[in-house]
Amino acid sequence: MIKAITDENFFQEVEQGIVLVEFWAEWCSYCKMLEPVLDELAKEYSAEIEIKKINVETNEKIPEKYNVMSLPLIILFENGEAKEKVVGYYPKDVLKKYIEEIIQK
Repeated sequence: MIKAITDENFFQEVEQGIVLVEFWAEWCSYCKMLEPVLDELAKEYSAEIEIKKINVETNEKIPEKYNVMSLPLIILFENGEAKEKVVGYYPKDVLKKYIEEIIQK
């Protein structure tokens, strides 16, 4: 299961290594579709990356800081620095390829 993070612990949770953070909301149907995909990828790549999620409805500071305008949104963090954004739903094979490219750098 993917760890839920908050405005309060966000920076501690992304400060080391490679972390993908999903920005989501309960009402977002694409977020619900993406959840099992990210759960599977988190298990498959647990040694290389971490996948975490933050609810934009209950946490406002961090989504505002990163200009979250569309959901779902995944932001790639490397050692605390936001590197790139991926907006929308993608099937597992597409996200798996994306993760493979990240970890091969």
